[in-house]
Amino acid sequence: MDRRAFLQAGAAATVGGRALAAVERPNVLLIITDQQTHNAMSCAANPWLKTPAMDSLADRGTRFSAAYCTYPVCSPSRGSIFAGRMPHETGVRLNGQAVREGVPTLGEIFRNAGYETVYGGKWHLPRGFDGMTGFTRLIGGHSLGEKMDQPLADASAAWLRRKPKQPFLHVASFMNPHDVCYWIRAHPGSRQHADPDRFPPAPGNMAVDPLEPEAIQFHRRTGYDAMSQAVGIASSWRRDDIRHYIHDYYRMVEDVDRCTGQVLDALREADLERNTIVAFISDHGEGLGGHLWAQKASFYEESARIPLILAGSGIRAGRTEYATLASLADLVPTFCDYAGIDVPADVRGVSLRPVLEGGGTVKRAFVAGELLYQDQTREGRMIRTARHKYVVFNGGARPEQLFDLDADPGEVLNLAHRPEGQAELDRHRAILRAWIRETADDFKMPV
Repeated sequence: MDRRAFLQAGAAATVGGRALAAVERPNVLLIITDQQTHNAMSCAANPWLKTPAMDSLADRGTRFSAAYCTYPVCSPSRGSIFAGRMPHETGVRLNGQAVREGVPTLGEIFRNAGYETVYGGKWHLPRGFDGMTGFTRLIGGHSLGEKMDQPLADASAAWLRRKPKQPFLHVASFMNPHDVCYWIRAHPGSRQHADPDRFPPAPGNMAVDPLEPEAIQFHRRTGYDAMSQAVGIASSWRRDDIRHYIHDYYRMVEDVDRCTGQVLDALREADLERNTIVAFISDHGEGLGGHLWAQKASFYEESARIPLILAGSGIRAGRTEYATLASLADLVPTFCDYAGIDVPADVRGVSLRPVLEGGGTVKRAFVAGELLYQDQTREGRMIRTARHKYVVFNGGARPEQLFDLDADPGEVLNLAHRPEGQAELDRHRAILRAWIRETADDFKMPV
C-alpha cells in the first residue's frame, strides 16, 4: 500500500473486522535516548551509575538484554524505529536522509487509526512534521542535550498532566548522552587526571585486532567525518583517559535519566499509567573504549546493542529477557499489536507481545544490522544469532568477523579465519544470503 492510500484507509482500527472503541486501546509513550549503550543503566547491574527512572520502568516491565539497533548511526536507526523496516528498505542509509516515499511511518499509522500523535525532541529525519511523519510537534530539537533535554522533559510532562485526548502516541526523544560526541572532540590528547580513583575501570577489550576488516580500519584512520575523528582521538588515549571518558559519559546518562523520570512521574500523576504502554529505547550505543572505539558506527556490541524496556498492563513486571533477540524494528509491530492496528506490509520486525506477556516466544533465529562507511564501496551487514555474531563488508581485505558471544563477550577472538569457526561461518553466510534475497537487499557479499 502506498503512502496516499494508507493515509486514506480510514480512522478506525480493527481486529478481525471489529472496530475498536478508543477506550479499549492503550496509549503509547515512547522515550528515546541517543547513543546509550545496552548496559549504561544501574538495572543492568552496572555499579558505576545510578538510573532510578530507567530502573523503575524495568521494575514494572520487561527489559530485553539482547536488543539491537538495525544500524548504529542516528538517522538510519530512527528510520527503522519509525517504519519497522531495514535501512536499505527505508532509504535512510546515512545521516540526514529521509524515509522513502511510500513507506508508512509510526505517526501516520497511529494517526490514521484515530490516535493523537505528538512528538517532542530530536527527529533527525528530514521533511519535518507536516504530513510525512504524521506527528504534531510538541517542541523542537537542539544539537546539545544540555540545552534540549530539560525543556523537552518540562514540555512532555506538562502535556501529559493536561490529560490529553486518548488514545495517544507520544514520543519524547532526548538528546543525551549524545553530548559525549562533543566531549570527545574537546579532549583530543592524553592528559593528567584529578582523582582517577573515582573513574570506572577500563574495558577489558581495549586492544585493537590487527586483523580487523580493512573497512573498519579505514574508519579508524581517515577522519572523514566527526564519527571517524572521534575514533582517531580515542586511539591516542591512555587507560585513564578512557576511564575519564566513561565516567563523564555515565554522568550524561544520569542527566537524561532525571528527565526520563520527570516524564514518567507526570504519566503516573495524570492517572495515565494504567492504560499506557511505555517503551524506553536508545537509537544506538556508544563505543566506550572497547577496541579503542568511541562514538557509534560499529557492529561491536557497545555500539550495536541498546537498552529496550517495555512496561504496561499485561506486561510481566521485573523481568529481564535474556533468550529473545530483539530489534528496534520490532517497535512498530509491537505497538500495532497492542493498539489493534493492522501492521503495514513488508514490516521486518515482529511483535514482542507474546514474550512480554509470558504466553509465547518470538519466532526468529537472528536479528540483522547494516552499516556504511562513507560510500557503498565500504558497506557491511551483521547477523546476530543466539550465540554468534557474523559481520561482513562488501570490500577490502579480511572482510569477515565471527564471534562466539557466549565464550567471548568482548569480541576479541575473530573465528572467521580459524578452522574451528568454519562450520558457523558457513551457516551464517547462508543466513545472510537468504536474508538478502528475502528483503531485496542490494548488498553484494564478497564470499
